Amino acid sequence: MVVFSVFVAWKWGDWRNWQKYLPTIQYFIGCDMMYNLFTKNYSLWEYPHPPNILPNHLIINLFIMFVLYPSVMLVYLYHYPERKSVIKRILYMLMWIGIWSVCELGMITFKNCVYHHGWTYAWSIGFLCVMNPMLRLHHNRPLLAYILSVPIIMFLLIWFHVPVFK
Repeated sequence: MVVFSVFVAWKWGDWRNWQKYLPTIQYFIGCDMMYNLFTKNYSLWEYPHPPNILPNHLIINLFIMFVLYPSVMLVYLYHYPERKSVIKRILYMLMWIGIWSVCELGMITFKNCVYHHGWTYAWSIGFLCVMNPMLRLHHNRPLLAYILSVPIIMFLLIWFHVPVFK
């Protein structure tokens, strides 16, 4: 999946203007790092070895953060239909939610990703429905994205009883 995303980014990503997307790439990576920090001893999902090729969840997750996320952002943000109708923008986001969903379905089917503590595929789909607009929002209005991220993170921590203070 990561190799495919790098190919897609190489072919259709905006490599010439990568600096334009860097703050949102950093936001994406930072949010994932916060998830890993908050859930260090209480993972909602993990990437086990085997069947994954890389040796453990941490290495796999770092690889995803620093290879997959930047690759995807160079395509997702570059091709976003900025000046198109609201319907086209919604359809674009739905297409990306579908792409992420299919990838995750493949990962859980082949046990490359395993859920814990009440997290399910349905929660992943819901999360993707929030994540994609948040990434786009961050690209245009980063401060608002940071402000809105706080209650989203708080909700998830509380809902899944993540023992942050233990």
